[in-house]
Amino acid sequence: MKDDLRLIEAGFPCHQVGAETQRERGASSALPPLYFLHVWWARRPLTPSRAAILASLLPADTDPEWFLKQLGIKKPVVEINGIQWVLVGPVLKKITTDESGNNVIEVDARVLELLRKEDKRREKNRLIIQELIQKDPGLKRDPVIERWERESRPVPQPWPTEGDVLNVKIVAADPAWFKKLLHIGSQLNIRIPNLYGYDRAFLANPEPSSRPCIILDPTAGGGSIPFEGLRLGHKVIANELNPVATTILHATIEYPALFGEQLSVYVDKFGKRLLKKLESNLDEIFPREFKLPVFESKVLKEHLWSVPELVKYYNKEFTTTYLYCRQVTCPHCGGEAPLLNTCWLSKESGKQWGVKVITDGREHGGKVWFETYRVRDGRGSRGEDPNFATVNKGIGTCIHCRQAIEAEEIKRQARGESEHGTWKD
Repeated sequence: MKDDLRLIEAGFPCHQVGAETQRERGASSALPPLYFLHVWWARRPLTPSRAAILASLLPADTDPEWFLKQLGIKKPVVEINGIQWVLVGPVLKKITTDESGNNVIEVDARVLELLRKEDKRREKNRLIIQELIQKDPGLKRDPVIERWERESRPVPQPWPTEGDVLNVKIVAADPAWFKKLLHIGSQLNIRIPNLYGYDRAFLANPEPSSRPCIILDPTAGGGSIPFEGLRLGHKVIANELNPVATTILHATIEYPALFGEQLSVYVDKFGKRLLKKLESNLDEIFPREFKLPVFESKVLKEHLWSVPELVKYYNKEFTTTYLYCRQVTCPHCGGEAPLLNTCWLSKESGKQWGVKVITDGREHGGKVWFETYRVRDGRGSRGEDPNFATVNKGIGTCIHCRQAIEAEEIKRQARGESEHGTWKD
């Protein structure tokens, strides 16, 4: 066993796996599908999970380039006169397989057009490199910049002609290098284009193992390690004590493996049934349909001026989401004091909305309710400020008497220890 050294103990490419892991976690909209099934605070990224399994099983002398390609850290390239062209975007659709099973591209007018675009892209890159060096002359000898300069050289003539066949090779990518380049650009406030040369690694399926093993994960949590173990062709035994995580494991690992794509039909069917029951039970507390506010009803009537008989059919809105805030009792005037750190509801361009806190004007024991309003040029139609807030750094402001509500008083009401009342949602 002393001689049984594994890749995870020697030669593991931490810098590449780490850079790709940061990339995987960097964009919330591009996370793996597992993340969207249920929130789990300790869910591991898929790339290092796959890397941990593979590197624990493979010997220390494993080819690191093959290992990275198994992780999905790989890019397709063709070579033209000694210069590599990394294939991204529309040109990927041109890749086919020849009789020998090799990936190739048959050159046609479209491929030549894309090659011209690649040459122009390299020209733009060279201009960015010049800008970086102008801002920091020391970068001229930086190995990261020197490499980018080499990879941005023009594609030398003569170019292939229509009918030529180019061999496509899959090579290991280098996210660690690009991470360093991004850091340089960030330091100098210069935008660096996407140079990864491949989609996020977790999207790539690895080659199933020819020697399946049993992978045991005794604290499986959100299921990243069991999921990657199955993708690698191994048998997986996963355990979890938390009932929520256990349910996630069943849904992401066990049931898809048992029932295949047919499972999605049942998920859709029973999901709709659950939503229907949930909505009917909650309708009394969270109504889904309202009449339009007076000012919005006026907008509707103006819009339908030529067909006023339709107003009654559209004079309603449907609620999809509820927001709530904490509310305490003001220790000075006894009024309801909602604690909002902003009055913005939506900042989306063209769909900007705010909420206004309305009071009944009473000096003591005042009540509040809320109205939504459209925001144009940073204000509501009556001058409402969506940046208005009634709590800042833990200190509240009463909407009625405008006096401060100290943080300690808010905490006492939260704990139910204040003579003024208990906070509520």
